[in-house]
Amino acid sequence: MLSNESEHFLLQLRMELMSKGKKDKDIEAIEEELRDHLYEAESRGESIDSITGGSVKSYIDSLSKEMPFDTSMIWFGFLMVVSCICFFTVPNMIAGTADLSVESIIYYGILMFFIAPLELWAMKKIIVKYGDKRKTYILTGIVAISLLVFCLIGEFLLRNINQHELVSLNNHVSFYLGIGIAALFILICVLVKYWFFIGVMLYTILPELIAKLFVSDDPKSEEYVTASGITMTILNVIAGTLFILYTRRQMKENS
Repeated sequence: MLSNESEHFLLQLRMELMSKGKKDKDIEAIEEELRDHLYEAESRGESIDSITGGSVKSYIDSLSKEMPFDTSMIWFGFLMVVSCICFFTVPNMIAGTADLSVESIIYYGILMFFIAPLELWAMKKIIVKYGDKRKTYILTGIVAISLLVFCLIGEFLLRNINQHELVSLNNHVSFYLGIGIAALFILICVLVKYWFFIGVMLYTILPELIAKLFVSDDPKSEEYVTASGITMTILNVIAGTLFILYTRRQMKENS
């Protein structure tokens, strides 16, 4: 077993290399090699400095420069931005309540290009600084809840203020446009083999789609809201179960 200091160093290494767009296979290979070196160094009574030369940051930077950039990260970043846009717009399109306004453009722009990147940056800094500690989970939880609160406040304000509309779509045009965007997004994900984002899109649109097709055409009706809520609850249970199974599988593989 490695010391907490060595494990923290390996965590820093992984987080920094991932943020710099390095391939998972290359990161895992470097991590395994360093784990062996650290184990040997600790068995001789030496510290991390014998591996890094005294500066963890400089050592990680030098490794990063020697490793090729993973071009698939470009696709990942693109799909991440698009999925964020779709998460807030496509469900409204399918429900038939999608109206483009100055206020919504400002809100979603701030959310996607400032708040979301800031959250990822903050989480990375917290994980790198504190490692696998209770404080890490508390702080990252606070950051995640802060983003959720921002989204809830933003959505509440958009629904309750007088907006300056730029485009107003009728029910049918809005529905088919939302379906078209979702289908195109899923097709692109299939072509580049990013299955995770397909799951995100289905999770996003199914509550509204099922309620729209099988219950009511009015998104404000009690039946529509109930059907949408039940579908969302079922999807949350499925997503949570899959996450638990995946986590257990990873723990078994690493043990």
